[in-house]
Amino acid sequence: MDDILYLGFSVLKRYNILRYISYLSFFLLIFITILYYPKGGKGAIKKESVDQCVVCHKDMSSMDDAHQVEIFGCAVCHGGNRWATNKKDAHRFMVKNPARLEHASIFCSKCHKEIVKRVSKSLMNTQSGILNVLKYQWKESNSLNSTIGIKDIRKSKQSSLAEDHFRKMCAACHIDQDEKVFDKGMVKRGGGCSDCHRVSKGSGNKHAKFSTKIPTKNCLKCHNRSNRIGLSYIGVFESEGYGTPYKNGNFTHKMSDGRRFYYKLPADIHHTKAGLDCIDCHTEKGVMGDGRVHKHMEDAEDIKCKDCHKAKFKKIDTLGKKLLYLNGNITESNIIAYTRKFSTPLYNIQKDNNTTLFYRKIDGKKFNLKQMKDKPYHSLLIHKRLDCSACHSQWMPSCYGCHEVYIKKGKQFDWVSKRVTKGQWQEFRSFLRWEHPSLGIGYNGKIMPFAPGCQVVGTIFKDKMVEKFHSMAMAGWDPHTTQLKSRSCEDCHFNPASLGLGRGHLDIKNGKIVFEPIYDSNASGMPFSYPIDAFVSEEGKQFQSTSRKRARSFNKSELYKIVEAYKCIICHNSYDDKIYKDFNNSKKLFYSGKTKCLK
Repeated sequence: MDDILYLGFSVLKRYNILRYISYLSFFLLIFITILYYPKGGKGAIKKESVDQCVVCHKDMSSMDDAHQVEIFGCAVCHGGNRWATNKKDAHRFMVKNPARLEHASIFCSKCHKEIVKRVSKSLMNTQSGILNVLKYQWKESNSLNSTIGIKDIRKSKQSSLAEDHFRKMCAACHIDQDEKVFDKGMVKRGGGCSDCHRVSKGSGNKHAKFSTKIPTKNCLKCHNRSNRIGLSYIGVFESEGYGTPYKNGNFTHKMSDGRRFYYKLPADIHHTKAGLDCIDCHTEKGVMGDGRVHKHMEDAEDIKCKDCHKAKFKKIDTLGKKLLYLNGNITESNIIAYTRKFSTPLYNIQKDNNTTLFYRKIDGKKFNLKQMKDKPYHSLLIHKRLDCSACHSQWMPSCYGCHEVYIKKGKQFDWVSKRVTKGQWQEFRSFLRWEHPSLGIGYNGKIMPFAPGCQVVGTIFKDKMVEKFHSMAMAGWDPHTTQLKSRSCEDCHFNPASLGLGRGHLDIKNGKIVFEPIYDSNASGMPFSYPIDAFVSEEGKQFQSTSRKRARSFNKSELYKIVEAYKCIICHNSYDDKIYKDFNNSKKLFYSGKTKCLK
């Protein structure tokens, strides 16, 4: 044994390895002494400090309870040199907002790798749905799945008309938008994860507050245009722009952007009765993505009315426990509801014996959640094709005739390249309506509300040439104006606007539907003859396109069946009426003269 030790020591000595080890040990001892010796004064690191940042940024608050500065420090998220003793060195390579997705993939991914990947592929980041529909409707693509959104746009050296419109009129709401590009007074959007999760701004030694309890106002930053779901949910309808109401010398109903005005209409019952925020229904997978690249909203959407009002329960999984723990306001339970589509845990919906309980995520307030009843209005076979929104949506923002003007010599800010480029867009409207939404066959194959989406009448000023085009489209969606009381039977079965014929006078003559429209497109200078608010003719000819393969207007057969039922509704105006139990058989009895109706 002694021979072996001697041989080893001889080798170390011969190659001067001992000298290097002694030097290394000496410098390591000095470093440890400097690092941990509590001298005090600026620039000195206290023994309990996580990093040097807190010496200058004294009493810095934490962004939330899960990211306490005393435990994490600053550099783990923001980068920089955590051991530097001067500002210049400390801030080198530091990132002010690590939540921007290109930074989040480095910093946030240390703990949230799976979530960052999902968000990067989500529709809120790609915006592929908006771009795909725009290119399809403007006849620049034959496919509704031709692009992957902003990523494709960034690669493009020369934009088409639809792409240029997207860059300048749509891409401001990209979730990873740089907040610095917004002017003062504008509603800032973007910032990556912070776009949704930041609930209060920071200043001085107060860090911005982050939370998973996201208020509706954060969603409204973006969801106030296009189909305007966010505004509709809180009972706000964008007006024609006249600036009314006018009270005490001021416009009282001005929107946050300062350029638009609104009327107050009945808000969604989930907002008025329970004070629910968007996150109370919408799941983290439905919003942040499920890891796959989707091309349209309904593909990524996770929640359905039945997931709450006809809930399916099972034992809570790991994700459910995690979300429940992070919330901190909701009673723990081993049995919770799950969505039918992606099986996402709805940890705020729980079972208590025969009662279904719903907890509000912001503050944990508890409600008894009504479940769907198998009453005739839900169970009748004649209404099996109805989406919940067809009956329970009371109104829908409908923006008819969007006049898009493009001036080639003009200049406008490009939200993708983040600079002013050639080409300017201006937007005008023909008229807006909210009452009696049209109905049609939606993307899900069910009857649902439809509204313009979008009706573009375009004028292009190109050098000394003037070009014109039009793209008339209708789209179906849930407008988020739900009420407990449904639309009346008459409103669906004998209202021309609801049928998709447009506004006007509807009659039946000699068994034939006759309709006289109010709107005269020719007299209004439109480049088409059908009424601007008409989706379909009395003969079932569809006037306007849709942006989904399954979506369409009612055909002739369907229109006549709907109107035919109105004859019965005049007298038989209750769902409990026995004629609706087997409506086809009731019609046979009627036409064979075996009912009291003809006596």
